[in-house]
Amino acid sequence: MARMELPVLDKFCFVFDLKTGCMVMGLANTIITFVLTLLLITFAVNIKDISEAQMKRDDVEYAMSSVVYTIVVLLIVLLVVKFLLDVVFVYAVYKEKCSLLKKYCIFWIIFLVLYIIGFLKTLFHMDAGHVISQIIFIAENFYFIVVTRSYLISINEDGVL
Repeated sequence: MARMELPVLDKFCFVFDLKTGCMVMGLANTIITFVLTLLLITFAVNIKDISEAQMKRDDVEYAMSSVVYTIVVLLIVLLVVKFLLDVVFVYAVYKEKCSLLKKYCIFWIIFLVLYIIGFLKTLFHMDAGHVISQIIFIAENFYFIVVTRSYLISINEDGVL
């Protein structure tokens, strides 16, 4: 049975070395995570306003909007944790701390799975701008996982993870 694995890259964006790429992606990720957190906070405020208006009218959809609000708040908490760990990631790449990078990759994969589940649960309650920003964020994270894994393989002494 054939195993399907992530590709291993030699260069970041076909030009830069992997360490530089990880540093750039790590810094970009901290900024993107911060901006996305702000976007989701505005989305949560909008949902809260809508759900309060629905509650005053005894609307049936109040329960659904409160569930969506709860999921969005959990996504915001995940993003804040991810922002802090992105800062740790940049430090780990700079100091070439293999063990920290491995732990970060495990967190990141768990985070991404939870984030995608939350995104799919709230997808039909978002407007187009929020959906596009979420999809770009997820795609960028998949590429970053590939780059980080490639960098880990390149700095690991025995060449395996």
